[in-house]
Amino acid sequence: MKKQLIACFALLMGIATASAQEYYERGVFNHVGVNVSASTEGIGVGVAAPITDYLELSAGVNFLPGIKVKGDVNVDFNIPAGYDIPTEDKVKITGNFKRTTFDVKLNVYPFGDKSSFFLAGGMSIGGKKMAELTGHSDVVSAAFTKYGSDPVIGPQLKDMFIAELDKYDIKFDEKGDVNGDIRVKNFRPYVGLGVGRLVPKHRVGFRFEAGCQFMGKLKVYQDNKEVKINELNDSDDDLSKIIDKWTVYPVLKLTITGRIF
Repeated sequence: MKKQLIACFALLMGIATASAQEYYERGVFNHVGVNVSASTEGIGVGVAAPITDYLELSAGVNFLPGIKVKGDVNVDFNIPAGYDIPTEDKVKITGNFKRTTFDVKLNVYPFGDKSSFFLAGGMSIGGKKMAELTGHSDVVSAAFTKYGSDPVIGPQLKDMFIAELDKYDIKFDEKGDVNGDIRVKNFRPYVGLGVGRLVPKHRVGFRFEAGCQFMGKLKVYQDNKEVKINELNDSDDDLSKIIDKWTVYPVLKLTITGRIF
C-alpha cells in the first residue's frame, strides 16, 4: 500500500511539473533574463525581456580589452641640403584597440515558439575613440636633439617629418614620438541573426549570434583635430589597411543566458 501511495504521489508530481511547464508563457515583459557573453565586441553582460513569443528586447554593455595592431609606416623627409639627417626611415606605429560600448537590440523570432532562430536589429553606442596610436623614431628624435636649437631649421623641424599612415600625414613631436587616435561614429546601427533566446524557457540556455555594426569610415586625429587626407600616400602596412578598409565591424557572439523569473 505504501509503495502504491508513493507511486501515485510521484505521478501527481510529474503531472504537476508538466502542467507548470505547459503554462509557461512569454508575455509583455513578464519574464527577465540575464546573460554573459564572449564576442568580438569583448566581454559582455546584459539583461533582456520577452514581448510575446515573437519579440525580445535586450540591452547590454561590452568591454573590449586592449588589442594591439602594428604597422611599419614610411617616414617622409623634407630636409634641405646641407644637414646631416638620414632621408629614409620607417616607424612602427601601434594601434591599441580598447573600448566600452552599450547596445540595445530588438530580437525578432519569425517562427514564434516553434524555433529559437532570430533576426536582430538595434544600435551600438560608445565613445568616438576606437584606438590610441603611438610610435617612436630614433632618427627623428636625433634630428631634434641635433638641430632643434638651430635658428634656421629648428622652428621648421616639426613640418619636415611625416609618417604616412594610410592617407594621413602624421606629425612627430620633439621627442620623435607619434601620438594620435582613430575615431568612428559614436552611434552605429546593428543587424544580425542567430539561434537561442536571451530569456530561455528553462533557467539556463545558450545563444549564438552573428552580425555587424556599421561604423562608417575610420578617421585619424592628432591633438583633438582630424588629420587632413593626402591622396598621394600609398601605404600597405597592416594598420593602414585597417584604417582604409574597415567600415563594418563584424560581431560573433556566444552567450550563456539565464532566466531570473
